[in-house]
Amino acid sequence: MSEDLKNKINPFIPNPKAFWCYKCKAHHCYNYSSSTHNLGGTRSTTETYSCTVCKASMFCPAQTLPWMRGLNWSGFILLIISLLLGLSDFGTLFWGFLGFSLFFLFFGGMMFYYLRKWISWSSTQKKKSAEELEEEAMTHGSLFFE
Repeated sequence: MSEDLKNKINPFIPNPKAFWCYKCKAHHCYNYSSSTHNLGGTRSTTETYSCTVCKASMFCPAQTLPWMRGLNWSGFILLIISLLLGLSDFGTLFWGFLGFSLFFLFFGGMMFYYLRKWISWSSTQKKKSAEELEEEAMTHGSLFFE
């Protein structure tokens, strides 16, 4: 292994606290951007992390997991409430709760989809030896080490 690569962090070793690209299947450098919007006196900021290699969105598994759980549980509870309201002849409330539940479940489902990719990759990488991980880093070193 070259001396230059020894001093770098291997992007193929799973780290749930580091941003991960689902297309490249690696942790590596990303571009960060943020934008702030004012809507009716409410200020919101959108942060974006994009892969420097393939330009895909990146995410941090440790940050995404609690959001995914919260959205899916909230959506599930709202779905149950909407079904109970539907049985009780509360039509307007039924559609409102159903809409919110589907909204939460949609975004929670997207997070679940990408976290499953992370979990699959992570478990595969953990089965590899240190030499195999070094070889993988050497093979893709020009792409991922800066």
